[in-house]
Amino acid sequence: MHLRHAAQQHLRRLARRYPLLRRVSVTTSLFTLVWLYVVYWGERTTFAEHIRTCAWDRWEEWPSDASPHHMVLIADPQLVDPHTYPGRPWPLSALTERYTDLYMARNFRLTNDRLDPDSVVFLGDLFDGGREWAPQKARPLNRHQREYLENKGIVRPKDGEAQQDAKDFLHGEEGRWKAWDQRLWDAEFVRFGHIFFDTKQLYPDTARETFAAFEVPAHEVSVENGARNASSQEYAVAGGKQRQVIASLPGNHDLGFGAGVQQSVRSRFQMHFGDTNRIDIIGNHTFISLDAPSLSAFSQYVPEGGETLPERAKELSPTWKPTVDFLENLRTPAGKAVAEALGSYYPTSQDIPRYPHAVIEPGDLTNHPSTAELAKDALSAKAQLPVILLTHVPLYRDPDTDCGPLREKGHAIAISAGYQYQNVITQPLTTKVVNAVSAAGVITHVFSGDDHDYCDIVHHYNIGQPDVANNDGSRTPILRTIKEITVKSFSWAMGVRSPGFLLVSLWNPVDAEGNTMGSSMRTVQTHLCLLPDQLTIFIDYAMLLGFTLAFLLLRAVTISVRAAGNPEELRDSSPTTNKLILPRYKARANGYSTPTKANGRHRASSSSMSSGQNSSSSLGVQRSYNARTRSVSPAVTNGYVLPQLPEHQGPLIEKAGFYPQVRWADPADDSDEENHIGDLDAECDSQAKWKRRRRVPLTLRRTAVEFLLSVFVVGLPAGVWYGWLISNG
Repeated sequence: MHLRHAAQQHLRRLARRYPLLRRVSVTTSLFTLVWLYVVYWGERTTFAEHIRTCAWDRWEEWPSDASPHHMVLIADPQLVDPHTYPGRPWPLSALTERYTDLYMARNFRLTNDRLDPDSVVFLGDLFDGGREWAPQKARPLNRHQREYLENKGIVRPKDGEAQQDAKDFLHGEEGRWKAWDQRLWDAEFVRFGHIFFDTKQLYPDTARETFAAFEVPAHEVSVENGARNASSQEYAVAGGKQRQVIASLPGNHDLGFGAGVQQSVRSRFQMHFGDTNRIDIIGNHTFISLDAPSLSAFSQYVPEGGETLPERAKELSPTWKPTVDFLENLRTPAGKAVAEALGSYYPTSQDIPRYPHAVIEPGDLTNHPSTAELAKDALSAKAQLPVILLTHVPLYRDPDTDCGPLREKGHAIAISAGYQYQNVITQPLTTKVVNAVSAAGVITHVFSGDDHDYCDIVHHYNIGQPDVANNDGSRTPILRTIKEITVKSFSWAMGVRSPGFLLVSLWNPVDAEGNTMGSSMRTVQTHLCLLPDQLTIFIDYAMLLGFTLAFLLLRAVTISVRAAGNPEELRDSSPTTNKLILPRYKARANGYSTPTKANGRHRASSSSMSSGQNSSSSLGVQRSYNARTRSVSPAVTNGYVLPQLPEHQGPLIEKAGFYPQVRWADPADDSDEENHIGDLDAECDSQAKWKRRRRVPLTLRRTAVEFLLSVFVVGLPAGVWYGWLISNG
């Protein structure tokens, strides 16, 4: 009881010191707790729950002794920029950019923390308007620089082909984005790095840290072209496995599409992310990344109808030729990559082709094969690993091919094309790609993006085997079944309510020859991991906000109406306190009082008739500013006198409630008291008139004040909690 009493007294003191605490009630406290819970659920719980349901052990079906390679495929992050929603005003566009970045960063960090994948691969469209931002003009190479780069194979000699430099950049959409240039692209690259490349994003575990592994000196050609004359440091990761990240696959929003691809834009993308056509051995599978937007310049749908004409395709050869060369010579680099991977598993089983230890005359060199030819022949005979093709643009399929039950909108990918996009590559180009990639091994899966929605289909192709030739030189076709999965967009601003990413589990134990050991089971398993619906979270916030405001408004109206029917409650609850007025009179021996001086002025004293005179006589006494008299000598207290009420005959019980309430006044008030002189005598005439009435606040005003203060009491802790959750991921 003592603690309770002490707590109540403490709360009362706090309420007197901080009037806002008087608005804290059971209702506002309940709403505050509800908001704290809902905000935490919308910013933390629902994200963690979605990632938790995608745990590898929930859907993998490998043998108990398997150690699969875990991969995450992310498609179409498409960082929101001024190009995404050009019609939106500044505040809304800035908020969209902020919340899309926050959404992707939070999900990516949780994915690395909870699922701990071995590798992360992006399927293109890293930016939304990357193709529209003009590249910075490159400095021309002098003769020494060009010769050096030509010898390294970085640039080709001038052979009369169409050469395109940054100065030839053509602005799309009729020059709508001319004001934007390389600076915006650099800013978008930094944003992308903060979301996906930052150490805290890739390795959220605090036990991991980066350290400088080795230094790479800057080359003179780079220095002469504006690079810093300093060495750069390559970093390694300690405290856990290092995660492999591949983000070099371009999309049509990164480069453009087909004839719209500009070499300066592609060179800028390759300089920051790597080769757009590449081969990687991951999880004992050969991953082949294909630059489909550039390749489509060879064959794409045109507005006039049909596909690209041969004459036009020849003009665009600088765009598609690097990818075609990559496909035509794919067998050798793929075999080399496989041999290196198998050599790391079985170091003693690989025979590296070498020149024979013999003296050869210079004239006889033409009769001896080169090391490259020996390596090519040796690698061609090696077994090949299963091949997985990565392309941003999906392969061709019939227009009404069903994408499966996991698709969110519609049932198929429409066959359509437009400005800088095409939903699928053309049918002849698809056949060319599949046959060329098959030279590196048997294609088991194709993963694509671009559509923003999920699509799971099975292709059937007659693929000619490069090692099986007929007498006439033709290839014997074999029917192959290839599964293609189009991955959902990772961003909630790309037209899908439930974004997602694809989990890929790879397990292919091989021997020294590259053959799969054990039963002939599938080596790839996939699972679609859905992310929270951000729009639904915002809608839930809005619904709760509307309900909160409506309930608090109803509560404020109820309190005001109830108080309006009880004026005493209004007066008691009014922030204006009653003032005690102490008359300033000095007692004299003759029973009269004289006004005291305050700040050099005489204060007038009020006069009244003696107690033996009637009240009607007292009303006739003349009042003046200079002197007023009282007929009763008041009692003296510390030099001041208190007013004395007329004596009444009868028992004391009759005097109960007669004395008026004491009113306080500020003694330091220098204002003229003419308006207050005689108020006490006049109010003492009747009990109903002793107290000066104050104007009662209007009900509408009181309702507004009560409503606003209640909203502030509920919104302040909820807003602070929400801001902290946003600022801390």
